[in-house]
Amino acid sequence: MAKLRFRFNAAKFVNAVAYLAQACPNSTKLTVCKQLYYADKEHLVKYGRPILGDHYYRLEHGPVPTHGLNMLRHQAGPAANALLDKYVSVIGNSVHPKQAPDRKVFSKSDLVVLDHVVKKYGKLSAAALRRKTHTESPWSNSDDRCPIDYELFFEGHPGSEEIKALAIAEQESRDTLRPYATE
Repeated sequence: MAKLRFRFNAAKFVNAVAYLAQACPNSTKLTVCKQLYYADKEHLVKYGRPILGDHYYRLEHGPVPTHGLNMLRHQAGPAANALLDKYVSVIGNSVHPKQAPDRKVFSKSDLVVLDHVVKKYGKLSAAALRRKTHTESPWSNSDDRCPIDYELFFEGHPGSEEIKALAIAEQESRDTLRPYATE
């Protein structure tokens, strides 16, 4: 069976960070990373793909989008760092919007899920978000400092079996076609 993998979308990441920072004053790297985890998880379970396609790892403070966190720490490449700097300012752990996000990078379902995440998790503290993610299967059923299998995002979501099967079938198709792809 194919392991679910997705391609990280840096433009969606920086715009999602700007979106969350604008909607949730007092945003921090930790709160943004947890909100993005919930957005990717919810979108994957409902629509068969995450919004960002980042690689989540099980770290001490919960699931972390690794490419995104590298960008927030300015440890990505120059182009990725410049893209982030266009939309947000990261001062210490605080994340502040510089300009409104470019909503055109998102699908309608992306925006619906981001709005839902703001309503459900936007007022939670970093500590509350950390505790919450530690109770969930993706974090508790992954090895420390290792990638989280996207299939774990489906656990505890009755009725998502068909979407999971579709996501796996699409991954198998991508894997089969990969030798013929031009990049």
